[in-house]
Amino acid sequence: MRKVFPFLSLFLLSLLLTACAVNPVTGKRELALVKVTEEEEVKLGARSFAPISQSMGGFYRDEALEEYVAQVGRRLARVSHRPHLKYTFKIVNSSVVNAFALPGGFIAVNRGLLVNLSSEAELAAVLGHEIGHVTARHAVAAYQRSILWNVALLGVAVAGGARSGAVMDLSRIGLSLIENGYSREQERESDYLGVDYMVRAGYNPRGAIDLQEFFYEKFEKGKDPLWVEGLFRTHPFSRERLENIRRYVNERYPDALDNPRFVIGEGEYLQRTEGIRKVQKAYDIADEGDRLLREKKLSAALAKFREAMEREPNQAPFPAKVGLVHLLREEYSTARRYLEQSVLLDPEYALGRLYLGIDLYELGKTSESVLHLEKSMELMPTKIAARYLARAHRRLGNLEKAREYEKIAK
Repeated sequence: MRKVFPFLSLFLLSLLLTACAVNPVTGKRELALVKVTEEEEVKLGARSFAPISQSMGGFYRDEALEEYVAQVGRRLARVSHRPHLKYTFKIVNSSVVNAFALPGGFIAVNRGLLVNLSSEAELAAVLGHEIGHVTARHAVAAYQRSILWNVALLGVAVAGGARSGAVMDLSRIGLSLIENGYSREQERESDYLGVDYMVRAGYNPRGAIDLQEFFYEKFEKGKDPLWVEGLFRTHPFSRERLENIRRYVNERYPDALDNPRFVIGEGEYLQRTEGIRKVQKAYDIADEGDRLLREKKLSAALAKFREAMEREPNQAPFPAKVGLVHLLREEYSTARRYLEQSVLLDPEYALGRLYLGIDLYELGKTSESVLHLEKSMELMPTKIAARYLARAHRRLGNLEKAREYEKIAK
């Protein structure tokens, strides 16, 4: 080991000296052991966006609200450092208060965050922050650090094999960042970029201060699990972060704060989000049902899910949850009725497809079950879907297909 260490040290030093790239936002030279092209960034985001969103609850189906969020996002993206990217903005159907960005311009805001905002300027602050993660290529930077760490641990070169696995590894890093968040430095950089993009797009940067003050109020209380499990876990908060934003705005854009030319948009925002605020009560009830279900209190959970469905009969997750309880009770015919309703309301809701596929398999409707299970795998690959697909194909005599899914299910 003593003989290897000097060689390894020189090797790592040579990598650090030669493997650099220029950050498109800061202009600084950064570590770049493996080149990840912009095309690869976009492919990664496109491939990962839907499955990751489905794992968090699927997309919230409100075309008018989605277009409103996208309009605000596109307004910011046009004045960003990478305006040529084809940005995508979606709403994730989750009460957890959060937002996230994937490489290539794929950005989502949770329903739970939208119902807590008060103005269009605050929404612009959220979206500008996430756009900042994209323009600064923060996920790619995390990937480069991961490669260096592996080199340091294993003492192996990255040339050759590392390049072929770049996109796969970057996908893993992207998911990890959504789960665990970025570094404080990256969060600060995105905060500042978000403010810059807001002002360039004509939004009042007071929205960024209001947003951080609201976050700090929630942070001080610190007990609401929808905040602790979401925003404050993936976007670490502190009093320092609030003061940094306030100081940045006051130093850079003092003339914009009281200028009516820069949009706050409180009335517009509240009007545009009226529907999602109305439906939130039903989701509060369903969230309580989820808690009861985790505690295996099936009857109590079922009552909550039915109440939510009665309040808002056009929301696909509610009949899916009712159907799931009946499925767990092995009441397959009753479950089927609710699960088919969920799929009819939203054919792209992965859990509705998954539960219906399992239910049809248990009812002996094997060919029908395969159609729904395969669709669920397309929307959100899961081991449980793979297990049922393996069983279904064995039942149908498709042994080669069964073996393929058995490998996935391991």
